[in-house]
Amino acid sequence: MMIIKLKDEINTALDFNKSASDLFDKINQMDEKEFIMDFEGIFYISMSFAQAYYASKKRSSKKVTEINLSDDVKPMMEMIEKQIMF
Repeated sequence: MMIIKLKDEINTALDFNKSASDLFDKINQMDEKEFIMDFEGIFYISMSFAQAYYASKKRSSKKVTEINLSDDVKPMMEMIEKQIMF
C-alpha cells in the first residue's frame, strides 16, 4: 500500500482535471495494488478535478481510498462520487 499526499504530488488547490488524469496514469503504471490518497492540506477542489478523479478511479484496477478530506473538500467529493461511482 502506498500513501500519496496530494498537496505534495499536485498542489493544495486541486483545480485542473488533467492533474487527476495524470495522477491515475502514474499510479496505474506502478506495481502497487492499493493506494491511499491523503487530502490533508487540500483547501480547494474544483468540480472538473473531482469528476476526472472519480472517472479515472472507476477505470483503474487499483484500490484507491481517500483520507483526510476537509470540510471544504468533502461535500464536492461526495457529490461527484455518487454521480460517477454508482
